[in-house]
Amino acid sequence: MQQTLRKAVLPMLAVGALVTAVPAMAADVYVPRAPRAAVAVPVMPVGPLTVEQAIQVAYRIGVVQVKNTHFDGDEWEIEGRDAYGKWIQVDVDARTGEVRNVDRSII
Repeated sequence: MQQTLRKAVLPMLAVGALVTAVPAMAADVYVPRAPRAAVAVPVMPVGPLTVEQAIQVAYRIGVVQVKNTHFDGDEWEIEGRDAYGKWIQVDVDARTGEVRNVDRSII
């Protein structure tokens, strides 16, 4: 009787421990924030935004570390990391300073 109990109960306890541990291991998930309103930077009448101004707009969206910047004709593409260490790309209109697009890593 005791031998049968060990053979049945111990595997069930082991499975129960694994089932409860799996959600705990998956707790590190990305939770997106609510979308923010577009942020405009005052534009100098002399021409398009400078890279420094575009980076300031990206900082206001959530970029905390800039890894790469790219000027693509009429917009700045600012790539970097957010406060959670996740990848983020912010596209800023070079003329108005308006945020056109924000791409965030979900991993």
